[in-house]
Amino acid sequence: MAAPLGRTDLFINGVWVAPALGGTLDVINPATEAVVGKVAAASAVDVDAAVSAARAAFAGWRHSSGASRAALLRAIAAGVRERKSELAVLESTDCGKPLDEAEWDMDDVAACFEARG
Repeated sequence: MAAPLGRTDLFINGVWVAPALGGTLDVINPATEAVVGKVAAASAVDVDAAVSAARAAFAGWRHSSGASRAALLRAIAAGVRERKSELAVLESTDCGKPLDEAEWDMDDVAACFEARG
């Protein structure tokens, strides 16, 4: 589900949709100041749609068992680990940081979804 740097729509309510008001924003690599892609420009209308979708989804999440929540969160962690190299390149390009640091960041992201408490 990761959006490439050229994706010009938004992921809302489980589907990719065009931004309500259209438009894009440049993605600039801060290390080189080069435009490396474009992303959708979300508006307040899009934010409202995303918040409404999240609230509706939360009702199901709230009533799910701890075991099913844990399984889903661990699946997300596994997905991050499977795509670690690809995600690290995107993070490095977007943030202008060294690739090895972006790879560490992906390990941290996965660990957040695997946290046990």
